[in-house]
Amino acid sequence: MKNKTKRVFWGFFSLDYKAMGEYLGEMAEKGWMLEKVGRYIAKFRAIEPKKIKFYVDVFKEAGPLTPEKTESSEEYRKLCQESGWTFITSQDYLQFFYAARDSQPVPIQTDEEIEQKIVEHTLLKNELRGVLIFAILAIFILVRNIPLKYTNLLSFTGVTSTFLFPVLCILTAIPAGYSIIWMIKARRNIKNGISITKPTWKSARRRTMLFYGPTWIIILFYSMSFIIDSFFKPDIMAFVFLGPGIGTIFGLTIRYLVKNNKIAKDAVLNYFVIGMIIVIIFVQIAGRLIFDWSEDIYMTDSIPDGYPIITLEEITKKTSEGSVRREFKPGMSPIVPKHHTYYEYENLGDSARSINIKYYKAINSYFAEIIFNGITEKLEKGMKWRGMTIFTKNIITDDEMKNLWGMDNLALTEERDELIIQKGNIVLHVDNYSKVMDFNDKETRKLIIDRFFPGS
Repeated sequence: MKNKTKRVFWGFFSLDYKAMGEYLGEMAEKGWMLEKVGRYIAKFRAIEPKKIKFYVDVFKEAGPLTPEKTESSEEYRKLCQESGWTFITSQDYLQFFYAARDSQPVPIQTDEEIEQKIVEHTLLKNELRGVLIFAILAIFILVRNIPLKYTNLLSFTGVTSTFLFPVLCILTAIPAGYSIIWMIKARRNIKNGISITKPTWKSARRRTMLFYGPTWIIILFYSMSFIIDSFFKPDIMAFVFLGPGIGTIFGLTIRYLVKNNKIAKDAVLNYFVIGMIIVIIFVQIAGRLIFDWSEDIYMTDSIPDGYPIITLEEITKKTSEGSVRREFKPGMSPIVPKHHTYYEYENLGDSARSINIKYYKAINSYFAEIIFNGITEKLEKGMKWRGMTIFTKNIITDDEMKNLWGMDNLALTEERDELIIQKGNIVLHVDNYSKVMDFNDKETRKLIIDRFFPGS
């Protein structure tokens, strides 16, 4: 019985610290004593069911990057013990104490106005700081994705971000709203000589579940999206995870060392700067290795069934005379269940020829048109490099050619080396940079339509 432990979801809002004591009292009556508290998980050990008093206090000299044991914290806990409270554990600013039910310990905080000021300068400030950082990041991401980018429709992660990220932003604003309302009510009560409203643990847990439930569901969707996308683009996903993953591990390590007095609090900034430099250098080196490794992933001589392509040999009607390199990159998403890129390059010694085809099959014509417009806009804008815009293309439309091809939408680059066509839910982008095909040629047109738009 003594060795039996269990972990439960914690997740209280920090401002509900008064309700935590009530919850811990009910757990003790059920035979579970608090042992350790994390941000989301609390650890309990089995005891004989009994009634115990619990008190959760806010210690202003603690914090996320403050060692667990300092001279001031040890003195504070000693004073609390002299007042009849036994220290259990801490979680950032929150300090957890207990006392026997039949004892009469002295309340740790007796002046509600002072307590409210401590809470505002610690818990409230900490909550709002986190929300502010997320809000800045969220606004940056939302602005970059408005209007809707077609590339977001091509992966599970992109679709999840497009449709669920705004919901996540709204959910994240809930703690901020609750914190502000709590502060206004507390100040008003103190001004009117009324005690600060103490939330019940049931209302606190209900409020927490209302917030964390949908949030964890969205995080689950994100996790599943990353896993699925990793099957199709292992190099890209590895690179995306690399920086944040290494940075998170480094940050948690620094926090652990600080909390356990292995690193002085004053030296955290120095370690942070050094760590950032190491992470940047590591990501740069690892990134190059990942992209070198990815070249072998996509090189293939066989194409899976169900993915339409046309080869150089079919277009030119000539047998390969030089070394041929083929790359095939498949993908899928809930909006575009099937899309792929096929690249073929033939080295003829003193010359070369190539073809690059991107195929998109969306769930309906609405999203197909978004993809079509997105590709043409991207070609027109080119790309930014060292403050300059390069690789811009002039896009032209040819209604006569569109009718000849029987397409809903058709666009060409002015040099006529790229063709973008859309019919129904299918979009095709053909890069004819080496001029191996003539888009006005009847046989070429028939080959492309029969292969990529069957039944048109």
